[in-house]
Amino acid sequence: MNVAKHSEDTHAIGKLCVGGDWACAHGDIEALGYIAGRLAEYTRESLHGELVELADLCRCDSDRAVATWLRLKKQVLRAKS
Repeated sequence: MNVAKHSEDTHAIGKLCVGGDWACAHGDIEALGYIAGRLAEYTRESLHGELVELADLCRCDSDRAVATWLRLKKQVLRAKS
């Protein structure tokens, strides 16, 4: 793996996670859905699939979406290390 690419990916994932927290704190579920979709691009199955599902969930159930985000964010941060 290219170290520079890995460093850029890690930085982008961290920024997206901060953005996801901001979106939840401000009730911007549309932004959370966008962020979940972007994070899915950096992850492998099954986490990839769960982030895609979260992006879909943001369109119909904001309470479940926020709860799901809190769980998945921990997994995303663990996976990037």
